[in-house]
Amino acid sequence: MRERLRRGKAEQERRAQQAARRADQLMSASYSQMREAERTPREALYRAEVLKWRIEGGGLKPRLARRSLAGRR
Repeated sequence: MRERLRRGKAEQERRAQQAARRADQLMSASYSQMREAERTPREALYRAEVLKWRIEGGGLKPRLARRSLAGRR
């Protein structure tokens, strides 16, 4: 029983330290790094949509979401 408690406590401590490291990385990230991290998934989604459009024959161009345009200003 004590061994299980010790392991659980060690795991909890490890997770807390990991979360603290992650928070430090976020706090030390520059504004441009944060913007880049936000933009990357949107760009990947748009590229996938363009590829699908090309495969299907390219009738109408896929729309570029207004949100992604607004984020670039």
